[in-house]
Amino acid sequence: MVPTTSTPSRATARSSNRAAAPPAPPPTESVALLGPTTYEVRRGDRVVGYVDIVGGVYVALAGSRYDHAVEVRQSIVLDVAVAALSGAGEAA
Repeated sequence: MVPTTSTPSRATARSSNRAAAPPAPPPTESVALLGPTTYEVRRGDRVVGYVDIVGGVYVALAGSRYDHAVEVRQSIVLDVAVAALSGAGEAA
């Protein structure tokens, strides 16, 4: 006689008993104007970089200190420059 129901395997039983934890929310990103041509970009409570306005271009500088920050991107859109710093901050 062939059984008509199947018994779940151990792996299936273990995986169905685990509750999926909700993903942690990403740290809040903030952009603050420090001077007439400089923005500071923070992720959570950490400074990830700065954005300088040079002419009509936003220059993204990665680093927690302005005097040691390194240029990582130039853009004519502020959001693109800020996004470049978010990726640079995670890699470091």
